[in-house]
Amino acid sequence: MKIEIWSDFICPFCYIGKRKMEMALDQFPKKDNVTVVYKSYELNPDSKKDPGKNIHELLAEKNDMSIEKVIQMNENVKQQAHGIGLTFHFDTMQYTNTLDAHRLAQYASRKGKGSALTEALLHAYLPIRKT
Repeated sequence: MKIEIWSDFICPFCYIGKRKMEMALDQFPKKDNVTVVYKSYELNPDSKKDPGKNIHELLAEKNDMSIEKVIQMNENVKQQAHGIGLTFHFDTMQYTNTLDAHRLAQYASRKGKGSALTEALLHAYLPIRKT
């Protein structure tokens, strides 16, 4: 079975979904017959490499919401992540354009290292520690 995952490294839901899929596969009796392929998807291809704003400010502008509401939403995402052993630190996230990261990931995939690099890039962008 082949599973294709379209995701972006700046997406906390993508990392949560990746981890949940891995947990499910660990319980799947035929997991050795499963191939996971990561596809590139830029959530915001027009974003700047250094927008000069934190993640809360950027999401508030993008979604026409108050920063307080965005912080509350991010706290909910943080709790979801915590429930599967990830701790996100939204206050230290450095938002950036991910095109170069996707290029690197696709190159790594051609060299058989795509899964490892995908994990490393998600971990690097979404400052976490495993709990």
